[in-house]
Amino acid sequence: MFVNRSKLARLGWAVLACTLALALAACGPPAEMPAEEAPMAEEPAAAEPMADGTYNESPMLAEMVAAGTLPPVEERLPNEPYVVTNQKLVLSYDTEIGKYGGTMVLPQEGPGGDPSLFIGMNESLVWAPGGFRYDLGIHGNVLRDWEANDNYSTFTMHMREGMKWSDGEPLTTADVDFAWNDVILNEEITPAPPLYLRTASGADNALASVEIVDDYTFRVIFDDQYGSFPSQIAIARWSGYQDFLKPAHYLKQFHADYADADELAAMVDEEGIEEGQWYNLFNIKQVYTELWDLTTDGKFGHPALTPWVMTDFGAGSWQYDRNPYYFKVDEAGNQLPYIDHVNMVLTQDRETVVLKILSGEYDYLGERSSLQNLPLLKQAEGDGILNVFIPRMHRLPINWTLNLTYEDEQYREIANDLRFRQAMNYAMNNQEIIDTFFLGEFAVPAYESGIPEYDPDKANALLDEMGLSARGDDGFRLGLDGEPFEIIFETGPVSQDHIPATEMVAEHWKAVGINTSLKAGDFGLVWTRKEANEVTGWVLWIHEDIWPSAGWDDYLPQRGWGILWGRYSKSGGEVGEEPPPEVQELYELHKAFLQAPIGTPDGDAALAALYKNIKDNLWTFNPVEESYYPTSTSARIKNVPKGQTDEMGIIIMYSMENWYIDE
Repeated sequence: MFVNRSKLARLGWAVLACTLALALAACGPPAEMPAEEAPMAEEPAAAEPMADGTYNESPMLAEMVAAGTLPPVEERLPNEPYVVTNQKLVLSYDTEIGKYGGTMVLPQEGPGGDPSLFIGMNESLVWAPGGFRYDLGIHGNVLRDWEANDNYSTFTMHMREGMKWSDGEPLTTADVDFAWNDVILNEEITPAPPLYLRTASGADNALASVEIVDDYTFRVIFDDQYGSFPSQIAIARWSGYQDFLKPAHYLKQFHADYADADELAAMVDEEGIEEGQWYNLFNIKQVYTELWDLTTDGKFGHPALTPWVMTDFGAGSWQYDRNPYYFKVDEAGNQLPYIDHVNMVLTQDRETVVLKILSGEYDYLGERSSLQNLPLLKQAEGDGILNVFIPRMHRLPINWTLNLTYEDEQYREIANDLRFRQAMNYAMNNQEIIDTFFLGEFAVPAYESGIPEYDPDKANALLDEMGLSARGDDGFRLGLDGEPFEIIFETGPVSQDHIPATEMVAEHWKAVGINTSLKAGDFGLVWTRKEANEVTGWVLWIHEDIWPSAGWDDYLPQRGWGILWGRYSKSGGEVGEEPPPEVQELYELHKAFLQAPIGTPDGDAALAALYKNIKDNLWTFNPVEESYYPTSTSARIKNVPKGQTDEMGIIIMYSMENWYIDE
């Protein structure tokens, strides 16, 4: 039965690949990689006002100014706005001066916010061109600029004078002082500050201190070198600005040190919170994990620095209007964003999302697609409904993880034997995965973090060598104790390819005698089980190939391949289990990399050593890197790419304030 199932599965995948290949002919050849020596990005400059000394604004806002309900645009912008120029937000395609107006309609897959709009509205303190081109410089974004001392332990931050929150209140270091001293350092509100605020993101390292210099200048001070800190406050961790900038004028009404005691107690009671626990009310009201919170109706009314702000919500819909005080302009002095309104519509079924995209009801598909949808997308493009483009993934699209600290001792002994992980890697036919799900040309084998060689004979020899030669009546290998041994991968419908790709890998592993199965369910429950150390294996994606340069820690045990080791490290040894030497080495290399300034010899050496540790130990299974996926906008959305592009999909989303509508 096993052989027949495998043949049927492979036949189905082959038919799919052939179908998609026909559609690709319309996409043209892959775009050439950018030249090695890209022009250096210039420091952001203040926009030149128009000849009459004014900036331009949306007609929607001009009407409000004329009616006397809104100040003139010159009073709403900072003294030195951020100027969006070509090759500033994105690098792989050109953009142009846009047009004002219109409503962009997007799907929202759950009531708790949506990734496309979150990324589109996210504003980091600083920014590198294209998101990750640190070699072109990390410049200001929300901040005007920054500078570091010689050993990268003290960072001086310069704010934009005259910048305002979305409600028109000034943004100054008073907001920094409140965010740090009244929120981050308040143990009731913040019992565990984000790790990146400690030197080199180490759980046992000292927390930074913040010094207010003047109304628009502050310093972030660490007790040792932290060279990657600028990248940490750029795109890394989706950190946004909220850890350092909080609207004090708004949040003080929920803080016991500032609010009227009776009024605060009444609000606590109204929320159904236990008496005296005002800090729980504060955390309900503040944006504190990431700017994703601003896409949830629970934060309605919270002042923001984003292109749009939520102005209404109802059953299954959320309305966002342009922020009149947004701090960016284009080269012609037009205040951004171009699009006036964003309407989010709850659509929890991914197939329905695709159908509504194909009909032109929604304006952007986001990362909800796979190459399986490409023929339909290209047909709709031919009908003038869509613009289809194929950006580079910002992550490795699929990653299989064994939990090396799973509670079953027999499982642990086998999974922690490096020979077993090597065998499983040899058993995976990475090229078949690439040919099937990436059409052979939209991904390459993951040389940095895996062994792309496919060799079932080596896999079988390693399994026999480690004592797994005995087999049961079903033909599968028995465990070292003579009992049945099985690996169960758990995942949810987070990608159209994850379930069929895992079924393919399960067949690869079964072919060398390891009983492997897939358990698909609600991803939230899978995540909870993973965090509780209750899964043998799980499937998602991983940011391993590019995000280490931003300090991302997907390659560390807490990702899911060593839950108890991750708990130990993150808690400073208070909970969990002490990791083995090779895992401790990985943590030390991670720390060394984060301490070194980005792009220095020390940083490059630490990153190379990181990759060597990952590759030598095969902590996770990554079949591909540098992958691409199809997505689309409606034909009316402009300043987005066409065809295949080396721009990452999330960077295209990050530039959403620069999109415009042209009917």
